[in-house]
Amino acid sequence: MRQTLALFKKLQLVGKVVSTPGTMQKTAKVEVVRLYRHPIVEKVVRKRKKYLVHDETDSRMPGDIVRIEECRPLSKRKSFTIIDIVQEAERFEHPLTKKIVTKASDL
Repeated sequence: MRQTLALFKKLQLVGKVVSTPGTMQKTAKVEVVRLYRHPIVEKVVRKRKKYLVHDETDSRMPGDIVRIEECRPLSKRKSFTIIDIVQEAERFEHPLTKKIVTKASDL
């Protein structure tokens, strides 16, 4: 039984972190964009979906590009985990609040 389960590969997706840190503990919201050709109109359509993802270190900032992998359900809506950081967003210190922010987050 265990050998047959090992044959199935887990779903891996690449997306952009859109949630701000501090709103949810050890959780990030990742938006995955997929392109597909519409069957009737034959136009390329952009489809977006947001996933709640487990982030153990709680260090991802909005704008980071991450690779996520399917895992066992960790909560009602969270069944993916961050496995790799593809690209980090540019970070800088806000002059008034002295917090580290990214260009994707609100100033």
